[in-house]
Amino acid sequence: MTGSKTSNDDPKVGAAAFHAAPHGYLLLDNDFYIVDVNQRYTELTQTRREDLVGVGLFDAFPDNPQDPMADGVNNLRQSLEVVLNTQKPHTMAVQKYDIPVRDSTDGRFEERYWQPLNTPVLRNGEVIGLIHHVEDVTTEMLYRRDQAIRLRTAQRLQELAFWEFDPSTDTVFASKPFAVMHGLSDQEATFSADAFFVSIPPEDRNAIVGAFDMEIPEAGDKPIAFTYRAIQPDGCTRWISSHGEVVRETRDALPRFMMVSMDITTAKRREHKLAQAVDERDLLLAQKEALLAEVNHRIKNSLQLVSSILKTDARRAQAGEIRERLERAAARVRAVTSVHEVLYRSNEIASVEFGIYLRELCKALEAGEATHAPVTVHCDPIDVQLHADEAIPLALMVNELVTNSIKHGLSGVEGDAITVKTSLDGQDLVLQVADNGTGKPGDAKPGQGSFIIEGLVVQLGAKMVTAECSPGYSVTIRIPYEAV
Repeated sequence: MTGSKTSNDDPKVGAAAFHAAPHGYLLLDNDFYIVDVNQRYTELTQTRREDLVGVGLFDAFPDNPQDPMADGVNNLRQSLEVVLNTQKPHTMAVQKYDIPVRDSTDGRFEERYWQPLNTPVLRNGEVIGLIHHVEDVTTEMLYRRDQAIRLRTAQRLQELAFWEFDPSTDTVFASKPFAVMHGLSDQEATFSADAFFVSIPPEDRNAIVGAFDMEIPEAGDKPIAFTYRAIQPDGCTRWISSHGEVVRETRDALPRFMMVSMDITTAKRREHKLAQAVDERDLLLAQKEALLAEVNHRIKNSLQLVSSILKTDARRAQAGEIRERLERAAARVRAVTSVHEVLYRSNEIASVEFGIYLRELCKALEAGEATHAPVTVHCDPIDVQLHADEAIPLALMVNELVTNSIKHGLSGVEGDAITVKTSLDGQDLVLQVADNGTGKPGDAKPGQGSFIIEGLVVQLGAKMVTAECSPGYSVTIRIPYEAV
């Protein structure tokens, strides 16, 4: 045929192709002696062609004498004999076939894994030789081995169980731990999906089926996770947490679900007990809050009664020191009463929003409830939360300081005014009460109010500083503060 090119039967071309092939090849005779070897094979086995040609295959590559489980020679011999007898190629399973370390003085072997393919060379219907083709899969096999070790270790340490759900066959392949979890078997096996689902309560079963069904139409491989209960044959309930991935062989094929499960029953029981303990604690706290609110209410009512009695006695007493003392005592009781009233009205049972409280107290003092001498009181508090045992002494101090200013510093002063201010300075709550009056008389003797203030300062671990303001007088008290 014009323009056609005849095939080249030159044996040199075939030999060149054999030696240049990218895979490892051995050419054997029917007695398994090496006839030829290509370059790639020598590279894979760390050998030289001149050391192999004419040598028996199993003399060149014996079993590793240090490995009592070595069976490479026996497996390869059987495969080659199958090829001779059947005249058909034979693909072997991956083989562990260690190779000698060349030029070593101690006879060491190097661990290797191979994927062998043995093919007959036929002429006139007879086998005249064998081609032994190998691929080095050592790296892949060592990786798989390491992964298998990790999985077994994780399974032992974390009690992991492995399983696979195949919707196309409606079956579940279960590892032994997973089968035991569901009371199916004491060994790994493949079960019908019904046998797996029968141990799961209907509401949990529907959730699992829904999770599987939702992923089936989706494209790509995706993670999946769910938690469910499994009822054991003895009636006990186990909680199982499962995580895995959706695997698709082809885009149109039904996916398989590769899952890992862990028995979390112990954790669930602890969680249930903890939830019960929290509920019991919340109930006790609610009862405590209700009790303290009732206590504050009763204390407020009792103190109001005491204040009313003192006011009544003051009105009946003649003008003078006795009436004044009764009125100031009633004011002190009222200051304490108002703290408990705030506690009762608020949602807090043991602490007071002191800014709100101080404004109410200053309004009452400005109206002259304690002294019958109305005065302008400028209140500038910072909003802080204080414990009741801190708020009550502070309330008493403000009451005494304002009352003292009205009685001693502002008597006869026009445009009289008192400033009550609180602020935070570092770790201290600072209370300042100042007036624009005549100041403190030099010959003034400490009264009962001064003694009360000094006692309260000591009680709170505070520090007090007084100063003339020209005009007026100021008292600054620093109280250690810790946020509630």
